[in-house]
Amino acid sequence: MDSDKNTTWFALIVIITLASYGLYSETRKSLTETNVELQQAQEEIAKLIEEGEETIVSQKEIIALQEDELIAAEEREGVLEGALEEMREDSVSSPAGGSISGLLSDFAPSVARLVCLSNSTTESLQQGSGVLYKGNSSISNLSQYYVQTSLHVVETEDGSTSQCAIAVYPDPNNTSDYIVYKSRGHKVYDNDVDIAFLDIELNENNKRAGTFDELDKYSRDARSTKLCSVVSIGDNISVLGYPDIGGDSLTVTDGIVSGFETREGVRYIKVSAKIDRGNSGGLAIKDSGCVLGIPTFVQSQIESLGRILDLYDLLN
Repeated sequence: MDSDKNTTWFALIVIITLASYGLYSETRKSLTETNVELQQAQEEIAKLIEEGEETIVSQKEIIALQEDELIAAEEREGVLEGALEEMREDSVSSPAGGSISGLLSDFAPSVARLVCLSNSTTESLQQGSGVLYKGNSSISNLSQYYVQTSLHVVETEDGSTSQCAIAVYPDPNNTSDYIVYKSRGHKVYDNDVDIAFLDIELNENNKRAGTFDELDKYSRDARSTKLCSVVSIGDNISVLGYPDIGGDSLTVTDGIVSGFETREGVRYIKVSAKIDRGNSGGLAIKDSGCVLGIPTFVQSQIESLGRILDLYDLLN
């Protein structure tokens, strides 16, 4: 009887021991898995922290780069504005030949002087002309107010983003009175055609900064501006712009249509009116009041005929 009890107790102890060992093993296994998961979590947290620190460093570098670019852009704006001020100081109060009147007075305030950076590394400048427009045009993706000019006036030597100062003269007879806008970047109609468009921005830090109300006043309405659909040899024309030589004020030269030529599928109108460097991007009109096109400076030792990019032929 006692032997049976002892056997029973022994069996019970064995069962309890085995059960305890199984529970211990299970607990140990669970603890091991928990430790592995905890280690993995710690590694993941460390990785996230490292990535976060790298992101912060990267963002700081980007911010620093943007700040450097902003400082550089402001310095370049200063160069452009200084150039305009120097031109004003060197200019006279009235252009030779008296005041602009009649048909030309309607177009004159819309013709602007452009001073653009030649590249992103020096203070080299290039000058040209442009025409202020507003409203929808046949060119897509343009802002409400923009400048139409020649591509070679704004295109940089090193392919960097173009940057220009835009001087608008409300009274072309008074070159000491002008307002300033700016542009950064340009849009093209076609890379093979010498025409470009600048979105106009306010230049709020400039003492001569123009407003949008003034811009609206002096910009031509693109929708109501008539392009010359018929052009014949002998037609009287006028070219408006700011040439490098004698371009202290808006300069108007007259002439006639002398002929036509096509270059790489683009039609140009040859005119007897003088077109100097700086006139490029300006405006050519017929005496009937329609817009002929954009004057383009052509350097040649053989001929002195100027070229006008035929806008009607290009855009229709």
